[in-house]
Amino acid sequence: MKKIALFAALCLFMLPMAGCSQSKDNLTLVKENMSEYGEVYFFSNNQNLPMSVVSGSREEPYAYDGKSMVKFDFALVVARLDGTDSEYLQVTINGEPSQVLLEYNFRTGTHVADLQTKLSGDEEIVVSYLGEQAELVCASKDFGVSAEQALQIATQHLDEKITSLRNGDEFLAECYLKLLDSISGGFSQVFWLFSIYSVEGEMTNVIISARNGQILANGEQNMI
Repeated sequence: MKKIALFAALCLFMLPMAGCSQSKDNLTLVKENMSEYGEVYFFSNNQNLPMSVVSGSREEPYAYDGKSMVKFDFALVVARLDGTDSEYLQVTINGEPSQVLLEYNFRTGTHVADLQTKLSGDEEIVVSYLGEQAELVCASKDFGVSAEQALQIATQHLDEKITSLRNGDEFLAECYLKLLDSISGGFSQVFWLFSIYSVEGEMTNVIISARNGQILANGEQNMI
Protein backbone atom coordinates (compact mmCIF):
# COMPACT_ATOMS: atom_id res chain seq x y z
CA MET A 1 0.00 0.00 0.00
CA LYS A 2 2.84 2.35 0.84
CA LYS A 3 4.35 1.77 -2.62
CA ILE A 4 1.01 2.55 -4.30
CA ALA A 5 0.61 5.71 -2.24
CA LEU A 6 4.14 6.82 -3.08
CA PHE A 7 3.56 6.22 -6.81
CA ALA A 8 0.32 8.20 -6.73
CA ALA A 9 2.06 11.06 -4.93
CA LEU A 10 4.81 11.15 -7.57
CA CYS A 11 2.21 11.25 -10.36
CA LEU A 12 0.40 14.15 -8.71
CA PHE A 13 3.74 15.97 -8.32
CA MET A 14 4.77 15.49 -11.95
CA LEU A 15 1.38 16.33 -13.46
CA PRO A 16 1.58 20.14 -12.99
CA MET A 17 5.16 20.08 -14.23
CA ALA A 18 4.03 18.37 -17.43
CA GLY A 19 1.22 20.87 -17.78
CA CYS A 20 3.73 23.74 -17.74
CA SER A 21 5.62 22.28 -20.70
CA GLN A 22 4.89 24.24 -23.87
CA SER A 23 5.66 23.55 -27.51
CA LYS A 24 7.91 25.92 -29.39
CA ASP A 25 6.09 28.48 -31.50
CA ASN A 26 6.37 28.41 -35.29
CA LEU A 27 8.83 31.30 -35.48
CA THR A 28 11.21 29.54 -33.09
CA LEU A 29 11.07 26.36 -35.18
CA VAL A 30 11.71 28.34 -38.37
CA LYS A 31 14.76 30.05 -36.82
CA GLU A 32 16.13 26.71 -35.63
CA ASN A 33 15.81 25.19 -39.10
CA MET A 34 17.29 27.91 -41.31
CA SER A 35 19.59 26.29 -43.89
CA GLU A 36 20.41 29.74 -45.23
CA TYR A 37 19.91 33.07 -43.52
CA GLY A 38 21.07 36.10 -45.50
CA GLU A 39 20.84 39.36 -43.62
CA VAL A 40 23.52 41.82 -44.81
CA TYR A 41 23.34 43.09 -48.38
CA PHE A 42 25.88 45.13 -50.36
CA PHE A 43 25.35 46.47 -53.87
CA SER A 44 27.75 47.93 -56.46
CA ASN A 45 27.64 51.68 -57.09
CA ASN A 46 29.02 51.18 -60.63
CA GLN A 47 26.52 50.15 -63.32
CA ASN A 48 29.40 48.92 -65.47
CA LEU A 49 30.26 46.38 -62.78
CA PRO A 50 26.89 44.95 -61.64
CA MET A 51 27.48 43.01 -58.47
CA SER A 52 26.01 42.28 -55.05
CA VAL A 53 27.08 40.51 -51.87
CA VAL A 54 24.78 38.79 -49.39
CA SER A 55 26.21 37.69 -46.07
CA GLY A 56 24.91 35.59 -43.20
CA SER A 57 25.04 31.91 -42.28
CA ARG A 58 24.15 28.71 -44.09
CA GLU A 59 24.43 24.97 -43.73
CA GLU A 60 27.36 22.82 -44.78
CA PRO A 61 27.05 20.55 -46.65
CA TYR A 62 24.57 22.64 -48.63
CA ALA A 63 21.78 20.37 -49.83
CA TYR A 64 18.07 20.69 -50.54
CA ASP A 65 16.89 17.74 -48.48
CA GLY A 66 14.50 19.18 -45.91
CA LYS A 67 17.10 19.00 -43.13
CA SER A 68 19.03 21.91 -41.65
CA MET A 69 22.64 21.04 -40.83
CA VAL A 70 25.51 22.81 -39.04
CA LYS A 71 25.79 26.48 -40.06
CA PHE A 72 28.83 28.42 -41.26
CA ASP A 73 29.41 32.08 -42.13
CA PHE A 74 29.19 33.09 -45.78
CA ALA A 75 29.41 36.16 -47.98
CA LEU A 76 28.20 35.29 -51.47
CA VAL A 77 29.40 37.50 -54.30
CA VAL A 78 27.10 37.48 -57.34
CA ALA A 79 28.11 39.34 -60.50
CA ARG A 80 26.89 39.65 -64.08
CA LEU A 81 29.99 39.57 -66.25
CA ASP A 82 30.47 38.92 -69.95
CA GLY A 83 31.33 35.39 -70.96
CA THR A 84 31.02 32.05 -69.22
CA ASP A 85 34.61 31.48 -68.11
CA SER A 86 35.67 31.72 -64.49
CA GLU A 87 37.08 35.16 -63.72
CA TYR A 88 39.36 36.60 -61.05
CA LEU A 89 38.17 39.67 -59.19
CA GLN A 90 40.09 41.77 -56.71
CA VAL A 91 38.11 42.38 -53.54
CA THR A 92 39.46 44.81 -50.95
CA ILE A 93 37.78 44.72 -47.54
CA ASN A 94 38.85 47.42 -45.07
CA GLY A 95 42.08 47.92 -46.99
CA GLU A 96 42.96 44.20 -47.24
CA PRO A 97 43.02 43.10 -50.93
CA SER A 98 42.53 39.52 -52.12
CA GLN A 99 42.04 37.76 -55.44
CA VAL A 100 38.70 35.96 -55.64
CA LEU A 101 37.79 33.40 -58.29
CA LEU A 102 34.26 33.88 -59.60
CA GLU A 103 32.83 30.72 -61.10
CA TYR A 104 30.13 30.84 -63.75
CA ASN A 105 26.74 29.41 -62.78
CA PHE A 106 25.03 28.16 -65.94
CA ARG A 107 21.66 27.89 -64.22
CA THR A 108 21.52 31.56 -63.19
CA GLY A 109 23.85 33.09 -65.78
CA THR A 110 25.90 34.78 -63.06
CA HIS A 111 29.42 34.53 -61.68
CA VAL A 112 29.57 33.59 -58.00
CA ALA A 113 32.07 33.15 -55.18
CA ASP A 114 31.85 32.67 -51.43
CA LEU A 115 34.20 34.85 -49.36
CA GLN A 116 33.55 32.47 -46.43
CA THR A 117 33.19 35.21 -43.87
CA LYS A 118 30.37 37.09 -42.19
CA LEU A 119 30.03 40.79 -42.93
CA SER A 120 28.57 43.20 -40.39
CA GLY A 121 27.55 45.86 -42.91
CA ASP A 122 30.13 48.37 -41.67
CA GLU A 123 32.96 47.23 -43.93
CA GLU A 124 34.51 49.31 -46.69
CA ILE A 125 34.51 47.07 -49.77
CA VAL A 126 36.03 47.94 -53.13
CA VAL A 127 36.09 45.59 -56.13
CA SER A 128 38.24 45.84 -59.26
CA TYR A 129 37.83 43.99 -62.55
CA LEU A 130 39.34 44.68 -65.99
CA GLY A 131 39.99 48.34 -65.27
CA GLU A 132 36.60 48.94 -63.68
CA GLN A 133 36.27 49.71 -59.99
CA ALA A 134 33.23 49.81 -57.78
CA GLU A 135 32.45 50.45 -54.16
CA LEU A 136 30.01 48.04 -52.57
CA VAL A 137 27.49 49.95 -50.46
CA CYS A 138 25.59 48.30 -47.61
CA ALA A 139 22.02 48.78 -48.82
CA SER A 140 20.45 46.59 -46.12
CA LYS A 141 21.02 49.39 -43.60
CA ASP A 142 18.31 51.34 -45.40
CA PHE A 143 15.82 48.49 -45.76
CA GLY A 144 12.37 49.16 -44.34
CA VAL A 145 12.18 45.46 -43.46
CA SER A 146 15.11 43.67 -41.85
CA ALA A 147 15.88 39.97 -42.17
CA GLU A 148 14.39 39.38 -38.71
CA GLN A 149 11.20 41.21 -39.66
CA ALA A 150 10.99 39.33 -42.98
CA LEU A 151 11.07 36.03 -41.06
CA GLN A 152 8.25 37.22 -38.82
CA ILE A 153 6.11 38.30 -41.78
CA ALA A 154 6.73 35.08 -43.69
CA THR A 155 6.07 32.87 -40.66
CA GLN A 156 2.78 34.60 -39.94
CA HIS A 157 1.73 34.40 -43.59
CA LEU A 158 2.61 30.70 -43.85
CA ASP A 159 1.39 29.77 -40.38
CA GLU A 160 -0.91 26.95 -41.55
CA LYS A 161 1.76 25.48 -43.82
CA ILE A 162 4.39 25.54 -41.10
CA THR A 163 1.98 23.97 -38.61
CA SER A 164 1.23 21.15 -41.06
CA LEU A 165 4.95 20.32 -41.21
CA ARG A 166 5.31 20.01 -37.45
CA ASN A 167 5.61 16.80 -35.47
CA GLY A 168 5.50 18.20 -31.99
CA ASP A 169 8.63 20.29 -31.64
CA GLU A 170 10.21 18.63 -34.67
CA PHE A 171 10.03 20.53 -37.95
CA LEU A 172 9.99 18.29 -41.01
CA ALA A 173 11.50 20.91 -43.31
CA GLU A 174 14.33 23.40 -43.76
CA CYS A 175 14.01 27.13 -44.43
CA TYR A 176 15.86 29.68 -46.54
CA LEU A 177 15.92 33.47 -46.46
CA LYS A 178 17.56 34.93 -49.56
CA LEU A 179 17.55 38.23 -51.43
CA LEU A 180 16.32 38.89 -54.95
CA ASP A 181 17.67 41.90 -56.83
CA SER A 182 18.59 43.06 -60.33
CA ILE A 183 21.61 40.74 -60.33
CA SER A 184 20.04 37.53 -59.11
CA GLY A 185 16.51 37.94 -60.41
CA GLY A 186 16.28 40.91 -62.75
CA PHE A 187 14.19 42.96 -60.32
CA SER A 188 14.28 46.75 -60.14
CA GLN A 189 13.89 46.58 -56.35
CA VAL A 190 15.20 44.27 -53.64
CA PHE A 191 12.97 41.57 -52.18
CA TRP A 192 13.25 38.95 -49.48
CA LEU A 193 12.63 35.39 -50.65
CA PHE A 194 11.56 33.02 -47.87
CA SER A 195 11.35 29.35 -48.81
CA ILE A 196 10.39 26.15 -47.03
CA TYR A 197 11.65 22.83 -48.37
CA SER A 198 10.10 19.78 -46.72
CA VAL A 199 11.66 16.34 -46.24
CA GLU A 200 9.12 15.13 -48.84
CA GLY A 201 10.56 17.52 -51.43
CA GLU A 202 7.67 20.00 -51.32
CA MET A 203 8.55 23.68 -51.65
CA THR A 204 6.67 26.78 -50.54
CA ASN A 205 7.83 30.35 -51.20
CA VAL A 206 6.83 33.87 -50.30
CA ILE A 207 8.35 37.07 -51.71
CA ILE A 208 8.38 40.11 -49.43
CA SER A 209 9.24 43.70 -50.27
CA ALA A 210 12.38 44.82 -48.43
CA ARG A 211 10.97 48.34 -48.66
CA ASN A 212 7.61 48.00 -46.91
CA GLY A 213 6.98 44.34 -46.09
CA GLN A 214 4.28 43.87 -48.68
CA ILE A 215 3.80 40.26 -49.74
CA LEU A 216 4.06 40.30 -53.52
CA ALA A 217 3.83 36.63 -54.44
CA ASN A 218 3.82 33.12 -53.08
CA GLY A 219 3.75 29.70 -54.60
CA GLU A 220 5.20 26.21 -54.71
CA GLN A 221 7.58 26.54 -57.66
CA ASN A 222 11.31 26.05 -57.14
CA MET A 223 12.77 29.52 -56.62
CA ILE A 224 15.94 28.59 -54.72
